[in-house]
Formats: sequence, structure tokens, C-alpha cells
Amino acid sequence: MSGIGESRTELLNWLNQLLNLNYKKVEECGTGAAYCQIMDSIYQDIPMHRVKFHATAEYEMQTNFKILQSSFTKHNIEKTVLVDKLIRCRFQDNLEFLQWLKKYWVQNKDSTIAYDPVSRRRFRPVPNSGGTSGSSLNVAKRRSTTTVGTNVSSGASRPSSIGLRKISNDQLSAVQSELSQAHGQIANLENDLDTYKDAISIMEQERNFYFSKLRDIEILIQSSQDLIQEGIYPANESGSLEKFLNKVQQILYATEEGFENEQPVGNENEGVQQVQPEQRLHNNSGHTFLSMDGMAQDIPAQNLITDEETF
Repeated sequence: MSGIGESRTELLNWLNQLLNLNYKKVEECGTGAAYCQIMDSIYQDIPMHRVKFHATAEYEMQTNFKILQSSFTKHNIEKTVLVDKLIRCRFQDNLEFLQWLKKYWVQNKDSTIAYDPVSRRRFRPVPNSGGTSGSSLNVAKRRSTTTVGTNVSSGASRPSSIGLRKISNDQLSAVQSELSQAHGQIANLENDLDTYKDAISIMEQERNFYFSKLRDIEILIQSSQDLIQEGIYPANESGSLEKFLNKVQQILYATEEGFENEQPVGNENEGVQQVQPEQRLHNNSGHTFLSMDGMAQDIPAQNLITDEETF
């Protein structure tokens, strides 16, 4: 039961002595780096070059815990690692896990095998923390920032910086050139679109113009047929006139296949169905010359007036 119930001071002393660290608080173990090296001190098979002791972002801490979980899986350790809680660097969660990990270390560490924590870290510096985990991460940030600033200011790095600047300028010029070409293409497409819109507007006006004429013809035919039925025209003229009106209406209602299957006008004595107003200029086939909604449809395949017919 060694490690269970130990105080945080005892655990920190054991951790710092084992790994040659300088942790001041248990919360600093929330990065997962110390846990990885404790397992490495037992089996010495952890890829320590991948462990991030200066982890500042959550994804870096998760990388450390993935390495730890891989070790648990490899050695068949049945222990649930509550990563979401540990990376929050809370005292209680990390204290309990550190207590369990020390117990496991005591039970499985071979004391006859020496362990050099510094060489296993491949001389990767660890934070010299004096506060919370967050403060240790900030120290790591400041150190890395100072190192970068020193390298940039050194004379040896100036040629590479100039080369990078030249590459960036060339890339920027290429992007600007592509952007200019794209703007030109967009302008041309907009001009074409305006032209098509004007053409469509003219076509719609022409469509409405001719449809209104056809509609007037249809109304005239229907009115004339009504007058014939009422006996307004003389009997000797009504037959020829009605034949003429029927032929004109057949042309208006014709489909691509012809008009044999549907006679749009007539009277009850002839057995012909009267065409309703809402059926004018279209039929059930769906292939009309002009429909009542004003949309142009397919033109008949051939002229329906034969050479022998005269009116």
C-alpha cells in the first residue's frame, strides 16, 4: 500500500528525487510529462523524445497522455486514466493519480537497474517552476521566445531570414497576379451575364406580344362559334365559317403528333367535346405550341394546312 495516503510533500520529494525535477506543486503533473517518465523509470521503453515537458497547449498535454496510455496498454495495466480531469491541473485529481502511480512503481521497479532521468530525457530541459502549472508553462514560453529573439538577432541567421523574405515576396507576387486574373475573369462573366439578361428580357417581351395575339384569335374564334350556334349568321354561310374556325382552332391546339386524337371545337350534334377556356392553347399531352401560362413550348413538326385546303 505504499504511496496511498502519502502527503503531497512526500510525493513531490520522491518525484523530484527520482526524475531530477524541481516541481513545487502536484498540479504541475497535469501536463502528463512526469507520469510518462515515472513509467519510463520502470520499463525504460517510453519514447521520451516525444514527451513535452514544456507543454502549454491542451493538445500537447493530450499527446503526453497518449504516450502514457500506450505504455499502459503495452504492459497490460488495467488502469483508467481520466485525461480530461488530469489536464485541468487540479490538485485532488493529480494527487490521487500520483499516489496510485507511486504504488505501482514500488511494486514493479527493479531496484538493481540504475536509472538516469536526465540522459533519458536526452538533455531536454524541464521547467524550473516555483508556482502553479500555469506559471511553469509561462516560463517555458518566455525562454523559447528569448531563444528565438537571440537567433534572429544573430548575424549567422540573417542570410536565411533574407532568403525567406525573398521567397515570401515571390509567393505574394504570384498570388497577387492570380488574384488580378481572377478579377478579370469575374468582370467578363458579369458582362456576359448582363448580356444574357437583356436577351432574355427581350425574348420575354416578344413571347408576351405573340401570345396576346394568339389569345385574341382564340377569343374571336370562340365568340364567332357562339354566334353561329345562336343562328346570327345565315345558314348558307355558317357551315363554311364554322369549318374555317374549326381549322384555325385545330392549328392553335395542335401537338407534335397532330390533332387527330382531340377535336377542340364543335357542337353536341357532331359528337365533338367543347374545349373549356382553361384548356385553350394546350392539351393533355403536355407538348403544346403555347400554354396559358405564357411559356413557349415545342413547335409542331409540320404545317397542319395542306395544299388542297382553302378557306
